[in-house]
Amino acid sequence: MSKVSVVVPIYNAGRKLEKCIKSIVNQTFKEIELILVNDGSTDQSLSICRKYQKLDKRVKVIDKHNEGSIVTRRKGVEASKSDYVLFVDADDWIDKKTVEILYNESIQSGADITVCNAYKTLGNGKIVKKKIESKYFYNDKVYDKEEIKSTLVTAYFHGHPFPAFLVAKLYKKELLVNNGKYLNKIHFLGEDLYYNLEILLKVDKVKVIDKPLYYYRQGGLTSKFMPYLFEDVVNGYQIQKEVIDEFYKDTQQNEYNGISIMLLNTLKTCMYNLFSSELNEKEIKALISDYVSNESVRETLANEGSIKYFSKDYLDAIEDYNIEFLYNLGETSYRKRKTKNTLLNIASKLSIL
Repeated sequence: MSKVSVVVPIYNAGRKLEKCIKSIVNQTFKEIELILVNDGSTDQSLSICRKYQKLDKRVKVIDKHNEGSIVTRRKGVEASKSDYVLFVDADDWIDKKTVEILYNESIQSGADITVCNAYKTLGNGKIVKKKIESKYFYNDKVYDKEEIKSTLVTAYFHGHPFPAFLVAKLYKKELLVNNGKYLNKIHFLGEDLYYNLEILLKVDKVKVIDKPLYYYRQGGLTSKFMPYLFEDVVNGYQIQKEVIDEFYKDTQQNEYNGISIMLLNTLKTCMYNLFSSELNEKEIKALISDYVSNESVRETLANEGSIKYFSKDYLDAIEDYNIEFLYNLGETSYRKRKTKNTLLNIASKLSIL
């Protein structure tokens, strides 16, 4: 019987998928099962999965129609026969000792979740490989229940410097099965964060190790329009507010400051996202007007953290429905981001996949 299930959600991963799969089947820790969940890919991803299924009896393939990453990961967890689960994204890869180290650390420390550091890479990592710098990875550490609540969870209210992604974490399977109540409120943005937010409030121990064992592939960024972005941002704010009201009554104002700043920051992202669409100027301005009319957005304007953090021009534009100002702000941000993404994509393509 396998001790660890490695779940890989897959959608049109292309050639990158082979590197991901090889890094898992070649682990020094052999008591694993690899669950490849194909989310309706239209490229060669499924045939790659089938190839490795024939080569290694530990590989299981689930093929289904496209439903998005939340459902895809859930299908993998449901198919798992192990007590522990590790997620790996299809365009990333892991060190050959990742499972061995994370599993042993989990057993020795009694941790419910064990978290490793990661590298950000371009291409195959030979050209650019940068270890993630975070105060949470300065030293190996075990966090107890109270520290998890007061340190790790609150980090998510203030820009989540503690890694919010599901990858690079070994979970007790039962945690993934028994949680996820916020996920039906999210289309895409923040799914990792709100899943972890719920789980962390229920665990007794989290082990963090500084060693980077996960390779996160940067590049390949697009300017694809995300029609549900604003809805996800507002729903995420409301989820966090719900958690704060239930678990953080003593520090409520401070936590409200954090989530208010985050909401108004991501409002800018929502505005430049509109310029990735086929919408005309009139339609974009109408949506910006809807955004600034939103009850959650408007309540953050009076937040003491927001007032200290943002320029008066930005807050006044929202308060006064100055759509022309906000339209120009979104367009300028979009042009800057588009240039940055283009350069990053070029760098990624110049490296070897």
